[in-house]
Amino acid sequence: MRWPSEDLLPVVFHLVAVAVLAATSYPAGRIAILALAAAVQKANYLTWRKRDIKLCVNADVDQLAWLVVASQACFFLTTGVAVAVTGGIHSPLLLTIMGAYVAAVSAVGDRPQTRLLLGATALEVGVIALLPRSLAGPELASPAYAFLTLMSVLGIGLLLAPVHARARKRRDAFARARKEMAADALARAQSLEQIGSKVAHELKNPLTGVKALVQLGLRNPAEASSHERLEIVEREVTRMQEILHNYLSFTRPLQAVTPRRVELGPLVSDALVVLSARADDARVRLYAQGDATLEADPRRLKEALLNLVANAIEATPPGGEVVVEVRPAGDDAEIVVRDNGRGMAAETLRHIGTPFFTTRDDGTGLGVVLARSVIAQHGGSLRYESEPGKGTRVKVTLPRVATGACDAACAARR
Repeated sequence: MRWPSEDLLPVVFHLVAVAVLAATSYPAGRIAILALAAAVQKANYLTWRKRDIKLCVNADVDQLAWLVVASQACFFLTTGVAVAVTGGIHSPLLLTIMGAYVAAVSAVGDRPQTRLLLGATALEVGVIALLPRSLAGPELASPAYAFLTLMSVLGIGLLLAPVHARARKRRDAFARARKEMAADALARAQSLEQIGSKVAHELKNPLTGVKALVQLGLRNPAEASSHERLEIVEREVTRMQEILHNYLSFTRPLQAVTPRRVELGPLVSDALVVLSARADDARVRLYAQGDATLEADPRRLKEALLNLVANAIEATPPGGEVVVEVRPAGDDAEIVVRDNGRGMAAETLRHIGTPFFTTRDDGTGLGVVLARSVIAQHGGSLRYESEPGKGTRVKVTLPRVATGACDAACAARR
């Protein structure tokens, strides 16, 4: 910190003002007060210069701000007296009242403590403006008035220069710190991702073995008394396998899309056939409507559609229905997945697509993430609309001509 050297600037300026006023035969008593103010400022500067080195080393940011404001209190008061006795509101030294605030800001930046000093400065100017002429003293004649006014402007300018320099240094330091924090966070995230992927891979084979043993038990008549419990174990193992599959699909890099001419109507029908058993178990009816053609990767697009329709089935009560409508829309094609399920509140809707956010007890929230990434790879968009008790509508918009606007890395960021 170099703020003490900036505090000395008003001292030098007031000594020059004493010399100029003496040369113009200004009232001697007022010149004496000005000289006394400069002497007090000088003594204050020397006192704080001895103290600030030890204090600043051990002080935190707030303590340092109060320290700087305290060091400026003497300059604030003596400068106000100097202005009051050299013409009051008409004094050529009026601008120097800002010196204490500017010096404080140059040291610690814009903080509540410096704003308090600014408010006090404004109050001081108001008091000076109310002084009667008999107390304020005569106005200084030109060219001395012009000279001292110019010096006031230059003095404040010299104090402002380090303000901008320090502000720039603070911004640069903050940018560097933020960049380092982001790099550290990314490194930790990548490390955790690698650990998670390794654990998931290590768990796949044991779970497959457990499931095979459970299935053998289910086929063994001697284990008939345990079949009910074994069925529960099988379902839970299957759910764990599904979670691991979704997690590994989410963490591995997205494969590049290979677009070709696709008819969406048959693609949607195939997806509904795959999910028909799940829909029958949930007693949910599936319907497909419409058709459109576009350039897309049918395998990846079907994967996204399976995730969206599966979520719709899970959200629909027995006796409900899920409708998948396909339609051309100018240069785009639209796929709308609509259910008459329980719907979602606005707060839930804002979090849809966040990894591991789900409204299901056995869900992972990764299905929507994967679907959104695949759609983004195709240059399309996915939008949810829902209200509690009124079902949910998922609208997928895809360009009919492959744009190549978003590669795998881009889609992963969306």
